Amino acid sequence: MFYEEIFGPLSGIVLIVFGIITILSVLILIVCFSVPKCCGYELLRKRKNEENKTICMSQVEQQHGNIKLGDISYRSWRLGSLYDNESIYRNGESLRESFGSNCAELESKKTLSSLNLVNFSNQKQTKKVKEFPTELTLSLQFLPTIDEPRSTEGKLIIGIEALFNLPPKQYNCAIEPYVVVKIIKQSWTKKEKTVLHNFRTRGIRHTVNPVYRETFIIADASPYIMKDWSLSLSVFDHDRYANHTELSTLQIPFKNVNKIFTNPEKHIFNYRMKRSNQEFGNILLAINYLPTAERLSITVVKLRNLKYLPTTNLSTKLNLYVRVLMLHGKTGRKIRKKKTKVLHAMTEGEFNDTLTFALSPYQLDTVQFLLILCNKIPNY
Repeated sequence: MFYEEIFGPLSGIVLIVFGIITILSVLILIVCFSVPKCCGYELLRKRKNEENKTICMSQVEQQHGNIKLGDISYRSWRLGSLYDNESIYRNGESLRESFGSNCAELESKKTLSSLNLVNFSNQKQTKKVKEFPTELTLSLQFLPTIDEPRSTEGKLIIGIEALFNLPPKQYNCAIEPYVVVKIIKQSWTKKEKTVLHNFRTRGIRHTVNPVYRETFIIADASPYIMKDWSLSLSVFDHDRYANHTELSTLQIPFKNVNKIFTNPEKHIFNYRMKRSNQEFGNILLAINYLPTAERLSITVVKLRNLKYLPTTNLSTKLNLYVRVLMLHGKTGRKIRKKKTKVLHAMTEGEFNDTLTFALSPYQLDTVQFLLILCNKIPNY
């Protein structure tokens, strides 16, 4: 035969060896493509993942690719922007990490990205939100009396130049900040404070960076007397629905700025103000919404641990009631108002009064409610 002519009497052995080598090669290839961490297995898995990624991304883009910022509800806008709560960035990372997964997992994570626009429970609690404090630009100038060279008295000129980065309102409405300037004399025991002078700037609306450039003059001021004085600055927001809200405060002892007495020029100072966190008590509410009847019910249950302003006269009992205002979410315009019954001669009490507002489901994301505790003055 042909093999016998080539290999001679060893042709049978050669055929057997060739067959064994072929069978072993086939077995090695099968094992290489079926056992993990082999070259063939990794090559097939990589190609399969690329095909799944292409198919799944095309399906997801068809299903979720038409999401626009205009489709996000007003509630999402009020709770925080998309980039502040990191919902877009964090879910974008999870999508890139899941390209090796199947299509169902990818679609579920893409759906979660749209739900997380108003979900703050999944945020990282360890990461601190960077806050920028309120800054005040202040000018001080002391002009000695020229007519009397031996006199140490003079004029103190206080200038409120500008404010930067005021905190916003707790509810969405136009802010109108103004600054209250007080000259306070503190006793040597540091227990009693006397207000010697009181000034106030004008209010500037629709800005958290107001520029005032207003000056106030105190005549017959002496450096020897002013060493016990302190400059108290408070920023208030003019609220048209309730009491004016204190936003930031600052205390400056004049002994810390004594260089104004040695140089009559105008000195400019920049200070960081402390944000005010005033609390005046607790109010217990119950809120119920019936979508079929398009009705929202707010039940004012009771008041506890009330703290009153220093100007409030507590010698007589107060006639308390609660006003509930329904405001437009973006403009702060008043839409409806209601009030509870009056609790006569009470400093704290229980109302158990229910106020009902007609509210369609489409208005839930575009309105806000403001509750105001009021005192009814007799004969008014």
